[in-house]
Amino acid sequence: LGETHRRQGDTARAETYFKSVLEGAAQTEDRNAKAHALCSLGWIYKGQSRYQEAEEALREAHEIHSRIGDRRGIANALFCLGSIYRHQSKYREAEAALREAHEIYSRIGDDRGTANALLGVGWIYRTQSRYREAEETLREAHEIHSRIGSEKGTANALYGLGEIYHVQSRDREAEKALREAHEIHSRIGNEMGIANALEVLGKIYLRQWRNREAEDAFRRAHEIYSRIGNDLGTANVLHGLAEIYRCHSRNQQAEEMLRSAHEIHSRIGNEVGTADALHGLGSIYHDESKNREAEEALREAHKIYSRIGNDLGIANALHGLGSIYRAQSRNREAEEALREAHQIYSRIGNDRGIASALDGLGEIYHAQSRYREAEEALREAHQIHSRIGNHLGTANALLSLGDIYRADSRDQEAEKLLREAYDIYSVFGHPLGTGNSLRTLGILFSDRGDYEKAQTFFCQALSEYNRASSCFSRAHTLYLLAEIYRISSNYLQEEESLTESLTIGIRLNDDGLQGAALAPLADLFRSPSKYSVTLAAALQVGAIPQQTSADVRRGAALHDLGMGLLVQRKYRQAEDSYSLARALFSRARDGRGEASALRSLGTVFTLQARLEIAAERFTQARRISVGISDHDGEVMALGCLMGACLLQGSLAELRSYCVEALKIHYRTGGPQTRSLPPSRKHL
Repeated sequence: LGETHRRQGDTARAETYFKSVLEGAAQTEDRNAKAHALCSLGWIYKGQSRYQEAEEALREAHEIHSRIGDRRGIANALFCLGSIYRHQSKYREAEAALREAHEIYSRIGDDRGTANALLGVGWIYRTQSRYREAEETLREAHEIHSRIGSEKGTANALYGLGEIYHVQSRDREAEKALREAHEIHSRIGNEMGIANALEVLGKIYLRQWRNREAEDAFRRAHEIYSRIGNDLGTANVLHGLAEIYRCHSRNQQAEEMLRSAHEIHSRIGNEVGTADALHGLGSIYHDESKNREAEEALREAHKIYSRIGNDLGIANALHGLGSIYRAQSRNREAEEALREAHQIYSRIGNDRGIASALDGLGEIYHAQSRYREAEEALREAHQIHSRIGNHLGTANALLSLGDIYRADSRDQEAEKLLREAYDIYSVFGHPLGTGNSLRTLGILFSDRGDYEKAQTFFCQALSEYNRASSCFSRAHTLYLLAEIYRISSNYLQEEESLTESLTIGIRLNDDGLQGAALAPLADLFRSPSKYSVTLAAALQVGAIPQQTSADVRRGAALHDLGMGLLVQRKYRQAEDSYSLARALFSRARDGRGEASALRSLGTVFTLQARLEIAAERFTQARRISVGISDHDGEVMALGCLMGACLLQGSLAELRSYCVEALKIHYRTGGPQTRSLPPSRKHL
């Protein structure tokens, strides 16, 4: 009964029956029954990632089988122990246990056991990136299971082969094997097998940018893993879903899922999964320009991969670190990391990894104007991507090559490759790729002086980045578009583009984006002729409501930026930001906003001991608040003036401002009026 329920996925009822067997065996001193029940319990605990309990049960079962001379029981216990060690990344112990089990099964003529042990050894080889040995071992297991008519074993072998093909970028073979495995598991009702196949199919679809199919596969797998209580599978699927969210720039949801996956892997002692989750978190932090956090996560992942001897993980972590170093212009470190990653990928025969490392090296050489080396690396990457059918990788290489030719003034070749990359991205519905192609084409035509076409390409790129939800790329393109508007003296649209770019920079907390947009914005507002043009345009009939709303939003964003800069003691930048905010609030005729910006400007000057200018700004703020009957604003301005007087030693003025503030409180029934102590009332 216990075995029946276990096969049906009802592990809770199965566990109850096996424990009943243990109680009965203890009363009758039936050692054989006790050992078999312990082995079955160990298998259930393993499926629930309760590895410590599983190992204890199986060690006891192995001891009993050894004492009574039950060779099949010994082999079964060793096989289960090998599986547990594998999930805990104890590969040496796992391989030793599985090989011993294989030897016993072969000696007693147990074909099913022999094939299952081969499956376990094959999965270890796969984890260690020993793909040729893994494929040979799994093919042998598949042949035995097929011969003896073991459908579950055949499906498990197909699943293992599908995983190996997937890692080697043989996606067509991988999908075929996994679909066949899924079909068999569905027919025999093996829920764990169904979920495992769906999980890897989801990874294949994700890599092919078939995100809807990927999400569907991951969610179906997650539902099964959750129902049967398989923590390992649940964590793996959460990682897959996080990758989908990351592709759509839904980084907060992606980070939450990866943190959950990391917690599960850490709790159940799965070091590979823990490192994979750290790698995923590092990638998200890198996307968000949180380079310190990204580097810490990837270094920790690299340490774990190195400790357990996972070559593929080591190479992936190095590749990620190389990308971070490249973004920080740490080109020497980036090149070293990517070269080491390339060497490992080459040794284990991972073509996709080799090509990705070459892509990264090409980008580094490009940044250093080493165009010949960059071209060689990217051409080789393009050749590999094309050979293995990685269409998006092919497009990425074409895009990078086109950008190199553009920088090297080989405009005709650049345009050809960029348009070819755009076509590939379009076929696969990859908005980030199409946006990048269009933006680079815009830069190409801008370099030629064809600003009309450049503007068209930049605007089309912005539309694609909206579809991709790529805020960073949108901000960078808005900055480029603003330059086109500046050249054509279209100052209103220049200002709109720069303020939107700045707003995104503030939201992403990206100092680079903020600084790039703030400087030309400050220049625009300091120029009387340019500012008068933008002001006149804003005040045209019919333009006021929409423009006013936009100005208030931008003013608020700039004011928030000023606060951040003030905290960092970046007074010049804070002054620029508050001045721009004031100008926008003024144009929008938002008195409260303008007064707030003036008070903030006064604070900047106060902190720099420029007290006379500070007092002027506070006085201006008070005047505006009086004009719009904003009593709270007037009191705040008076409070600021009191602070300035105190620093200047002007106690008579301080007293007069204080009395005026108290009068406003009494007159308006402010909250402090009812609770003022006698001493303050007298003052």
